[in-house]
Amino acid sequence: MGVTVTGQTARVAWGYLTAATVRAWTVTKAEDGSWSLAATIDDTDTFRVTQRPLVFKASHARGTWRWPVATLQITDGTLTASLGPPEK
Repeated sequence: MGVTVTGQTARVAWGYLTAATVRAWTVTKAEDGSWSLAATIDDTDTFRVTQRPLVFKASHARGTWRWPVATLQITDGTLTASLGPPEK
């Protein structure tokens, strides 16, 4: 069963530093269990987005969802990434 989570603002972090801020994001869990992210870029730090490890962080009413970023691509103002399972 697939799962989709959407939101309006979030960030990709390198440690405590912001590597990218995004809006209109969608995280999807595919039938095979893989996670992916698609988002519109608000701002990026060119150096920080190339560093590892990166974490996608999205706030919600009870805290923050966190997914480790496995791969990340930025093309024409869109950020796409493959993600690991959400951290607890």
